[in-house]
Amino acid sequence: MQDPKKNDNIYFLLLTVPIFWGTSYVAAKIGMRDLLPLNLAIVRFAMASIIFSLILLIKKKNLRIDKQDIPEFFLLGFLAISFFYYIHYTGLQYTTSTNAGLIMATSPIFAALFCIITKRENVNLRIFLGILIAFIGVLFIISHGNLKRIFQQKTLFGDSLIMINALMWAWVTLRGKIVLNKYSPFVAMAYIHIFGTILLLPFAFFSTAMVKISLCRQLPTISWTTVLASAYLAIFCSVYSYFIWYLGVSKIGAVKTATFNYFNPVMASLSGFIVFHEQLTIYIALGGILVILGVYLTNRNSTTTG
Repeated sequence: MQDPKKNDNIYFLLLTVPIFWGTSYVAAKIGMRDLLPLNLAIVRFAMASIIFSLILLIKKKNLRIDKQDIPEFFLLGFLAISFFYYIHYTGLQYTTSTNAGLIMATSPIFAALFCIITKRENVNLRIFLGILIAFIGVLFIISHGNLKRIFQQKTLFGDSLIMINALMWAWVTLRGKIVLNKYSPFVAMAYIHIFGTILLLPFAFFSTAMVKISLCRQLPTISWTTVLASAYLAIFCSVYSYFIWYLGVSKIGAVKTATFNYFNPVMASLSGFIVFHEQLTIYIALGGILVILGVYLTNRNSTTTG
């Protein structure tokens, strides 16, 4: 029988992951003071991919991926990195860190819905109740308690983009099982980052409809604050957090590790309040509680595991 004390360190390390993922919304907003959304994504993931590549080279074992899996990694890289973060950072320009963190917390709800649609999971009362509670929570967050004025809210456009992100992340999570069945989680995530960055790099040199000012033109004018924010996102929110997350999966299992996700929206709300003095209304607080409760009910394991 495994000694629980041996896992004390991993529990402590896992507690640091929501700190970084929750504060990533604030760091991104800081980075976008000087950089356009897509350009910030390029800088972040170029840094992260270099670090991931160095780690893979140091590990040496299980470094290569099969040629037939390259298209799948490109697809996941596009959906989880390139396209995802373009929408994500654009959405953050039009909404608050608090709203973004709480809305992204609904991702497991969409994952459950996808499982229901594909008949991988049966709908029981607990799942239905969890989905209903979570969406009521989202409505509270977006409408600020006034459903009649929901389409007049200043954050509606940004909130809608973040909602698309939550849906996309749920689909990517399920799709990612294809490569996770064959490769270790860290190696799979490293290559998803690398392929996603490859797709982003051409946009660094040319102005397009997606990015009116190329990264090459913006780089000479960015501040050290933006550089540090980008490095924070790359080192702590991408490389470190993913490494610790999957270390947790290997040591204490996916179910126990997943429970640490519930701290993400809390950290997003606190960091937004501290750094940007974002308003924390009773409706946002109530909506956040409902979202977390709904996600918990929808994904709670029906059997207790030790």
